[in-house]
Amino acid sequence: MATKSEIGQKRTLYDKSGSHNENSSKVQYGQIEKKYHDLYEKIPCLLRSVTLDGIIFACNELYLNKLGYEKNEVIGKSVYEHTANQSMLTLQEEIENWKQTQTISNREIWIKKKDGTIFPVILNGTNLYDESGKLIGRTGVLVDITEISNTKQVIEHEQDVIQRQFGQLRKVHKNLKETEHKYRALYENSPDLLRTINVDGIILDCNNSYCKNMGYTKNEIIGKSVFDFVAPESYDAYVDSFKTWKTSGKVFNKIAWFKRKDGTIFPGLISANNLYDENRKLIGSNTNIRDATEIYAIRKNLEENEKKLQLQNEKLTIAYDHLFELEQRYRTLYEQSPDLVRTIDINETITDCNEKYCTATGYSRDEIVGKSLFEHLAKRSYDDMKQALEEFQCTGHINNREMWIQRKNGSEFPTLLLSTNLYDKDGCLYGRIGNFRDMTEIYSAKKELEEQKTKRLTAIGELSARVAHDLRNPLSILLNTITLIKIKNPDFEKNNKERFERIDRSIKRMSHQIDEVMDYVTPKPLDLANSSLLEIIRSALSNVSTTGVEVQMPENDLSILCDSEKLEIVLTNLILNSVQAMKNSGKIFIRINKEQLEGLNSFAVIEVQDTGAGISNEVLPKVFDPLFTTRQVGTGLGLVSCKSIIEKHSGTISIKTQVGQGTTFIMRIPMPKTTD
Repeated sequence: MATKSEIGQKRTLYDKSGSHNENSSKVQYGQIEKKYHDLYEKIPCLLRSVTLDGIIFACNELYLNKLGYEKNEVIGKSVYEHTANQSMLTLQEEIENWKQTQTISNREIWIKKKDGTIFPVILNGTNLYDESGKLIGRTGVLVDITEISNTKQVIEHEQDVIQRQFGQLRKVHKNLKETEHKYRALYENSPDLLRTINVDGIILDCNNSYCKNMGYTKNEIIGKSVFDFVAPESYDAYVDSFKTWKTSGKVFNKIAWFKRKDGTIFPGLISANNLYDENRKLIGSNTNIRDATEIYAIRKNLEENEKKLQLQNEKLTIAYDHLFELEQRYRTLYEQSPDLVRTIDINETITDCNEKYCTATGYSRDEIVGKSLFEHLAKRSYDDMKQALEEFQCTGHINNREMWIQRKNGSEFPTLLLSTNLYDKDGCLYGRIGNFRDMTEIYSAKKELEEQKTKRLTAIGELSARVAHDLRNPLSILLNTITLIKIKNPDFEKNNKERFERIDRSIKRMSHQIDEVMDYVTPKPLDLANSSLLEIIRSALSNVSTTGVEVQMPENDLSILCDSEKLEIVLTNLILNSVQAMKNSGKIFIRINKEQLEGLNSFAVIEVQDTGAGISNEVLPKVFDPLFTTRQVGTGLGLVSCKSIIEKHSGTISIKTQVGQGTTFIMRIPMPKTTD
C-alpha cells in the first residue's frame, strides 16, 4: 500500500499537468492510485520503497511473504537488516553510487529472511522525487532469482562447460518523474514476458519483452485469448491449468510451450499474481512468463550426458574388474617378495608393508603402519637415510644404499635399499615404495673376506716396510756418491748431464715409492692447522713436472682446518696421475668450491680434472684397492693413501670419468661450523 508521502507525491505530480479541473483530477487520481496500488501490491516481483538513508517506508505483500515478516516488522527498518552478510558491501556501494549519480543499476544481492535463510535477487528500481524534483528515495524491484541460482549450481556441478548464468535482467528506465511512467517502465522493460489478462483469458496488456519474444506488435496481442499463443502440444494442459487457476487462484512455476508468430515454439515458466476488485473478486492476473529455453537445452544436455555416463560406467565396471585382478596379482607379488617391502607417504609415514618386513623386524603390521620410516632404522644409518632422502628429492629414486635396520628386540642387521616414487593417475607424487634386501649373509661373508684381506695386506705391509727400510740406506749412499761426483768432477757432470738427470729421476722415483709404502704401512696422526688450499695446491704443483701440460689454477681460495703436508701428498699424487694419464700433453683444471648441504655442515670441495683417456668400467671399481696399478712403474698405493688421508679428515673422495673424455677426482672435506 502506498504511504502518505507517495500519495502526496502522486497528487502533486498529477496536479502539475494542468490538464484537468480539480474535481475530475480527484476522480482520476483515485483511479490511478487504485490502479497502481494494485500493481504495486500484486506485481510478481518483490517491491520496497526506501528513503535516502535506506529506511523502508513501503513494501508489497510478495516482499513480506517471501521474507516471512509482518508489515509492522518491516516499515521503519533499514534495508541492511534484510541483506545477507556477503552482500553488505555490494548494497552499500550501490546506495552510495545511487546517491551520487541518481542511477540505479542491476545488482545481484542476497536477501536474508526472518528465519535466517538467504536467497539471491536482482535489485533494480526507480527514483522517488518530492514536489520540487528533489530525490527523496527510491522504489526497489527485487527479482527473485533463486531458481536460476539453484539451476546454475546444479549445472555447474554436473557440467563445467555449461553457461554459468542464464542472462541478465535489463535495466529499467531511469529518473522517471511521474508515478504512472515509473510503474509503466517497470512493467514494459522487465526482461521477463509480462501480460495482464482477465478471467476469460483475454490479454488486456503486455510488455515489450512479451511482444518481442512472441514476434507480434502490441496491437496484434491485446484483445486476443491466451490460448492463441499456446503451442498445440501444451494446449490441453494449459486449459486444465487455466481452470485450476480460476478455481484455486494459484499459478506458480508451471511449464508450458508457447507459439511465436513465425511458428517456432519455446518453453516458458509461468507464475501469476491475481488481480482483485475492491470486493476481493478475482478479475484477472498479472502473468510472468520466463523463457526456459536454456533450461530445456541444459536438461537435454544432461540427459545425453547421463546416457554417456551410463556407458562409461559399464566400461568402468569392466576396467574395475580388470584392475581388481591386477591388484590381486601385484598384491601377491608385493606380499611374496623375498625382499623387505614397505610403502611410505609424502610425509615419510609407513602406509603398508609385506609379511617379510614384519617377520624380519619382529613387529606386527599394526605396529608398523602409521610409524615414521626412521622408527625401524638403526641410529648408525640416520645420516645415511637423510642424505638418501635429499638425493631422492632430486632424482626420484634411491639405488643400492646400505641401511641398517633395528629389530624389535634391539638387534640390528644390514640391508640394501632400493626405492622409487609412486604417482597417482594425475601424475602427482603420493608416496614411495622401498625394497630392503637383507644383506646379513653377504655382509658376514664380506666381513670375513675383509679380515682375510687385511691379514694378507698386513703381512705384505710388514714385509714392504722392512724392504723399504733396507732400501733407504743404499739409496742414500747412491745419492751422496752422485753428489760428490758432481762436485769433484764438474766437467764430467757437464759432459754426462743427461745421464745424471736420468739417475736423479730414478732415485726420486724410488724414494717416492718408498715414501708411499712407509706412509701406508706406518700412518702418522694428522697435524691439523688452518691452511690455505691455494698454497697447498701450489706446493703440490712444485713437486711434479708438468712440461707440456696446461694447468688452470682456481681463482678463489678457502682456508680449512687440515694437515697441509698430508693434503699436499694427496694433490701431488692426483696431479702426477693426471700428467701420466695425458702422457704429458693436455689440460688440468683445479677448482675450489664451498658446498652447503641443508641441515649439515659446509664442505670444502677440491676438484682435479684432466683431459686424459679416462678410466674404463672394468678398472674403476679397483682404483682404490691396495697394490692395484695399471702402470708398469708404481706401487699401487698412491690412490689408497689419498683415500686414507681424506677419510682421516672426515671427508670423501669420488671419481667422475668417461673413456676418451677424461677423469675428475672430487674431494669433500668438512668445514667446522662458524658462529655469528
